[in-house]
Amino acid sequence: MKQVEAISQLKRLAPTVRAMGATGLYVFGSTVRDEATPTSDLDLFIDYDPTEKFSLIELIGIQQFLEQELSIAVDLTTRNSLHPMLRGDIERSALRVF
Repeated sequence: MKQVEAISQLKRLAPTVRAMGATGLYVFGSTVRDEATPTSDLDLFIDYDPTEKFSLIELIGIQQFLEQELSIAVDLTTRNSLHPMLRGDIERSALRVF
């Protein structure tokens, strides 16, 4: 999926993703670099409010919703779960959807 298409589609889905508990949604990886191939997944990370109920169940729910709506494999994690050695580079290269 091309970067422009991914951002457009994710913005369309943003109200539902917010309602599911995400306070921020970011795209990174091959899609941001416009290097994605037809078999590439979509790399995303989210922020959430730690004072609200949010668990692996909600994270998987968002992932499944996005995969169904976008018809593409989604690799979804939280900002805090990004690998510590890669986190800085990922955050610098990521594009914020909301």
